[in-house]
Amino acid sequence: MSTVERVLVTGGCGFIGANLVRRIRDARGWSVRVVDDLRTGRESYVPGELAEVTIGDVADPAVLEPALEGVDAVVHLASQTGVLPSVEDPARDFEGSITATFRVLDACRRRGIARFVFASSGASVGDVTPPIHENVVPRPVSPYGAGKLAGEAYVQGFAGSFGMQTAALRFSNVYGPYSLHKDNAIPNFIRRCLRGERLEIYGDGSQTRDFIHVQDLCDGIIGAVAADDIGGEVFQLGTSVETSVVELARLIQEVTGAEVDIDYEERRAGEVYKSRVDISKAQRLLDFQPAIELREGLALTAEWYRKTLVETG
Repeated sequence: MSTVERVLVTGGCGFIGANLVRRIRDARGWSVRVVDDLRTGRESYVPGELAEVTIGDVADPAVLEPALEGVDAVVHLASQTGVLPSVEDPARDFEGSITATFRVLDACRRRGIARFVFASSGASVGDVTPPIHENVVPRPVSPYGAGKLAGEAYVQGFAGSFGMQTAALRFSNVYGPYSLHKDNAIPNFIRRCLRGERLEIYGDGSQTRDFIHVQDLCDGIIGAVAADDIGGEVFQLGTSVETSVVELARLIQEVTGAEVDIDYEERRAGEVYKSRVDISKAQRLLDFQPAIELREGLALTAEWYRKTLVETG
């Protein structure tokens, strides 16, 4: 396999992308090109000294083809995001997820770009008894999860038919800096605690998640880009630690110093109840070793939010 020198990150101005661009520079020194349509990303997250940034829809050939010029690998983060938006508008989710993934993957095939890493999700597996591992039969319970599962299938199919060095990474619940636009539990709880507002939990709070700091996740992504002989493989990226939403709320109150009340609302459709992943395959084949414990990661994230909210008002 050829040496990686330049990586295209689709969706690179978003939460994970903004962190990945920095981690690639610090850990590997590869040059980075970014394509993002700024639906959720922010151009200010990726200044010009970090990456060459193109604003546009990666599913548009006029945007995609020039972006792939001279690239050795692609990390495909761009996607229509979120379980709830996919339930509200499944057609939009299909176009932003499955269609975009196929177009980027097929363009890589035609150009001979063999290394392709796809950002999947635990939502592709659905509501199964933890720990979740790669041999569990997927049963997605939302259009978002179905779209991610379809992407995994294409990644495997292109590896099998065309010999591409592809990998699908099932991200657990990711948190960290550059997530100001996100509205899932950790960003929401941190913002509300810093503002002294009541927290809202959907369900009774006993539902669990496997929370991974974005820096650890990015190390897993980089490991997949650099790895050889993993064509078509699927990997779980998380911490193998299960935390309830009530415990998460308590930890965030602790690291922010906020004493706020909690309101409990009706459980939302399409969301899994319990989630914890088995990362032994990623540990074995990608040398994946998450290092940031949840409380430490929450404290770091809360500090970034505290500074950023002051700067942005």
